[in-house]
Amino acid sequence: MKKLIFVTQSKGGAGKSVLAFLLAEKYPEAVIFDMDDATKTTSLQLAYRQPRQITFLNSNKVIDRGLFNKFLEKTAQAKNNLFIADLGASISEQLPYYLQDVINFLPAVLKELEIEVAFYAVVGGANIFKQTMDYVTALLGAIDNQIKIIIFKNEYYEFSDDQSKTLSKFAANHQLELVDFNISRDKNESTQNRIREVLKSGEGIEKATIFSKMYFKNAIDNIAL
Repeated sequence: MKKLIFVTQSKGGAGKSVLAFLLAEKYPEAVIFDMDDATKTTSLQLAYRQPRQITFLNSNKVIDRGLFNKFLEKTAQAKNNLFIADLGASISEQLPYYLQDVINFLPAVLKELEIEVAFYAVVGGANIFKQTMDYVTALLGAIDNQIKIIIFKNEYYEFSDDQSKTLSKFAANHQLELVDFNISRDKNESTQNRIREVLKSGEGIEKATIFSKMYFKNAIDNIAL
């Protein structure tokens, strides 16, 4: 089975591109797609991996069903077996509506195409908690428990005790895997600047300084999938 991972969250700045970067470094064999029609952050951060830029939004900012379906068909025909796609905020926002239209037959189509699809939904704490949770709730309702969702808790955003408990209870109630990710708990400007320098370089972590490289390697290793 080929595996297609969609990194998704409708809230811009929630950490989709950072998660896509970490996953791309963890799985060097993966084909990377940048489906963000606004910022192209993943294309810049992973320039050395030459991400393929695709958008499925039509002039009405709605997912073109034909284009999305064709993408799935082409993925099935590709020689590679692992694909990671940063959906971006705009396509992520429209994703539940697309899924509501096709969920009755999409699992059967994916089975015939021999593609395993998984949605890696990012959730942040602090002032983006409610919006990111509302999105995951909508996505979960749209897939009707027929496609895998993993929640990625972006601990760059501070979670209150109540927020952490709410998220853990939500994941447990819906039998969803919950994975923490964060490059560094050190919020000092010097540390965050080092991290941003690596991300902006477009060269991955191999050419980073030793301390910066270790921050990233630790974050990558902690994504236990």
